[in-house]
Amino acid sequence: MGNKILAFLKKEIVFVISFILAAASCFFVKPNPGYIKYIDVKVLCLLFAFMTVVAGLRYCGVFDKCAKFLCKLTSSVRTLGIVLVFMCFIFSMFITNDVALLTFVPFTIMLLASCGQEKHIIYIVVLQTIAANLGSMLTPMGNPQNLFLYSKMGINALQFCKILLPYTIVSAVVLVICSLFIPRKNLFETEEAKNRFFNKPIESEEKNGLNIFRTVVYLVLFVLCILSVLKIIPAWILGIVVAVCVAAVQFKILFKVDYILLLTFVCFFIFSGNMQNIEFVKNQLQNVVEGREFLCGILSSQIISNVPATLLLYEFSKNTKELLLGVDLGGLGTLIASLASLISYKLYAGSENANGTKFIAVFTLMNLIFIAVLVVAKLIFCCL
Repeated sequence: MGNKILAFLKKEIVFVISFILAAASCFFVKPNPGYIKYIDVKVLCLLFAFMTVVAGLRYCGVFDKCAKFLCKLTSSVRTLGIVLVFMCFIFSMFITNDVALLTFVPFTIMLLASCGQEKHIIYIVVLQTIAANLGSMLTPMGNPQNLFLYSKMGINALQFCKILLPYTIVSAVVLVICSLFIPRKNLFETEEAKNRFFNKPIESEEKNGLNIFRTVVYLVLFVLCILSVLKIIPAWILGIVVAVCVAAVQFKILFKVDYILLLTFVCFFIFSGNMQNIEFVKNQLQNVVEGREFLCGILSSQIISNVPATLLLYEFSKNTKELLLGVDLGGLGTLIASLASLISYKLYAGSENANGTKFIAVFTLMNLIFIAVLVVAKLIFCCL
């Protein structure tokens, strides 16, 4: 029993930390009905919907077929890695960083494991996470903090993009450079391994046959998820539709959802919400933020994540552009600096033979490199 608890705590270390932070903050702001307002139901519904649909598509063999198609187009681990990283970078501009990672990280883990390249999973997934966080900063709809600040800035979308474009270009260049450290070796060690990969039957076909009906249902639900991201369909309606449809066509997929991740988000919502209601914290921020929006945006994001930091600091900010840069670049750094990064970690931690400690170490190192380069870039741009 003790070993099981220890194993759980080790595997779900981020949840444990978020729970401790939420519980500690409750001593400063006593639990009350206002806590309900802390919870972003839209985010939880979207997370639930995407995790469920992606699990369903994976079970139906869609990921396997896409993996074989992509492997036919690429011959080396480096080429494949660059493609996977920049898929996150580009798609995050339009479907948000969270959605890009929810879609591509499980696919990447499955693909590299299938090719026998498990040792490169951590590095490529870390680069994907950074790519999604940095790619999403270019557009107003790329991430929640952009959308919020865009609505407050009184500028059009083109003007908004021009603010972040120089940093997006620098990010793309550094991502390419970092991708060059992926070995330029053959995707498959031997011709036998290659043949075994391409001739391997789709798992779901061996068991039940590739269920075309289920696949169509999941693809339609995926489209509905994208429509919800674009605010065409309310997130709570999406959550209900996905739950009902999946329960009807393949009930066991609902047990594939990472509910601990959803609880982790709830804990962070409570913690960040309480932080905004602690009078001492608010008073200190009022004295510190004005004129230091960029630095405060970066530092506060490391502790309470960049979306809550945006909501907290905006009230005391006089320079919204500097705050925008601060919270966008502040998504780099710690694992909780961007909740999208937390999604990546949880997706990786749930994979077979995952090494969470090594992931966090590589993640932290690479994030520090990127944030250092981008801060230097900002100083240079300010001098031009």
